[in-house]
Amino acid sequence: MITPIVVRKGRTTVIQVALGFDVSSDTFTSEIRTDESPESDLLATWVVTFSTDGTDGELILTLDDSETTEIDRINGVMDLKRVSGGEPLDVFGAVPVTFKEGVTA
Repeated sequence: MITPIVVRKGRTTVIQVALGFDVSSDTFTSEIRTDESPESDLLATWVVTFSTDGTDGELILTLDDSETTEIDRINGVMDLKRVSGGEPLDVFGAVPVTFKEGVTA
């Protein structure tokens, strides 16, 4: 079973992803949707950047608090898409996302 990514509503969430190979010439996108379909409702879009220059395969996914504040669901699903040489590639399959309230106001 895959452990869900936990996103705290009203907080910025940062996730590090280590692919272990050079991705410096690739483009990455990641969205959180209500279901495992690109036609399902979009809940949030991650900003994907390289940790360094991409040659080490290290990525950082950031979801700003301004995107999470208005989410009224408790779950969703995300994946990570890589475009390399014009070819769309799956990095990892669907990962569950759980939205939780923060404790501190």
